[in-house]
Amino acid sequence: PKRMRRTASPARGRSAPAGVGHADIIVLEDVLKAASSSLTASSTWSVKGNRLVASTTSTCMPGPAQKLRSLATVAGSLLAEVKSIFLPVGYPGSVRPEYLRFQCFDTLQAACSYLRGVLTSAAVLRGAGVGSEQASPMAAALVWTLRDGVGMFGSLLFSYLVGAQFDVNVKEWRLFADIINDVGLTLDMLAPLAGPSGFVWVAAIGAACKTVCGMTAGATRASITSHFALADNLADVSAKESAQETAVTLVGLIAGGALASALGDSFATSWLAFVVLTAIHVWANWLGVGCLALDSINPQRASLLTTSWWVMVDPAAPSAGQLSEPSPASRLTPERVALDETLWRPLQLWLRGPRMGVGVGDLVDVRAQDGGAGQLSALLDIFAGQDYVLRLDRHGKAHIALCSTADGATALKALLHAATLRGGHFSLAPKAQRAEWVRRFDLRPVVVAGGALCAAPLSEMPRDGTLGLEERLALEESLALCESSWPAFKAHIETSGWQEAALKLDRCCGPVRLRLTKP
Repeated sequence: PKRMRRTASPARGRSAPAGVGHADIIVLEDVLKAASSSLTASSTWSVKGNRLVASTTSTCMPGPAQKLRSLATVAGSLLAEVKSIFLPVGYPGSVRPEYLRFQCFDTLQAACSYLRGVLTSAAVLRGAGVGSEQASPMAAALVWTLRDGVGMFGSLLFSYLVGAQFDVNVKEWRLFADIINDVGLTLDMLAPLAGPSGFVWVAAIGAACKTVCGMTAGATRASITSHFALADNLADVSAKESAQETAVTLVGLIAGGALASALGDSFATSWLAFVVLTAIHVWANWLGVGCLALDSINPQRASLLTTSWWVMVDPAAPSAGQLSEPSPASRLTPERVALDETLWRPLQLWLRGPRMGVGVGDLVDVRAQDGGAGQLSALLDIFAGQDYVLRLDRHGKAHIALCSTADGATALKALLHAATLRGGHFSLAPKAQRAEWVRRFDLRPVVVAGGALCAAPLSEMPRDGTLGLEERLALEESLALCESSWPAFKAHIETSGWQEAALKLDRCCGPVRLRLTKP
């Protein structure tokens, strides 16, 4: 080849092929040299004049920095694949901010459930007679069938009783599902201790509890999944949740087998592991459900919104029409209200909170001489033009009757009025007028946020067939303040991230609708 670089004459070497010039041969020679050197190098090719020039970077002996870059690339690719399997497309922008935290706690509690399932299955099989020489396969099959049948019947009865309430208190029912599952698993562990006669009934009640858990969890999961889907991706979020559950199931099966092998048939160690896993399960559910910031208004959130509203606005305003708008930092967003929610508050509201959708008998004293007609007439005078009628009982509990034309916004407005009345905010008036009310109507002063003086009724509401002057004044003043503040309250709710400033009448407000006409 070197002779070819100097001359291409046929006398000194091979003749060039037809149509190939001397410059082409030289370029070919350079290509062959570069190709031979590229066996141990990576080359970047460029043309300079009539030559191909290769700039090489050695790859045979990569340095530490290049190794780290390669590992980072591989790890990034694997992480992207894992995210595509278990997280919705567009995460985190396509789901709620609390999505990942909830799913982590949900995964932990599901793993605990699968591990405990191994322990309870062993206990139930032991109680059914597996391993006993006196046990009959047919008897064991009958016990198992009875156990499953009682569980199915229990789930049907439970669905009939409370099925319509799942969408109202999603977080509370989600926690209830896991707690009732813990009860069912505990009964499975206790079933062998009940003896041959009691085993069937204990195991059947445990199966019913677990069936109720499955039905309740499935119903609330639909609402939670819909809450998480922000980008019209409900199907994607649901599919990724199924993928997560499948992965947890596989890991739980492997870990459960290892746990069963490690514990053996020891009664004490099995119970110790069961108690520890149950504690972790309850803890994970409590934190997971507590982090949800649902944007639908149910009775608990309505109570928090209406009572917090008067803390946020300026109670020292000289008149109801001059209430100041809360600052952006103190807005009643779903995230902020979720911090004040408690999982036992629905029960508290059911016992002592406002009653929505009551009948006339809860508003007036039907035992009065006129059958309560005088009280009803006075109430209709006060609430003329409104789609609801409100009154407090002797214990300060609000009873709200809805007219046939009422909607969800009417129910929320009635709760705002009840919060105004119960908190004494109806007397947000100039100081001289407040002092006159305190003197004239025997009102006790109450200090509220900002040091402003309000007043709350001291005496009980009369139920003797008349509407007392004190009660009438309280209802009129609170209604006037509620009317003037309702537009600002409604606008605040609608711009703070809530679905709408309304309650779901068909689930939260009772079946009674009134057609009230003044005689």
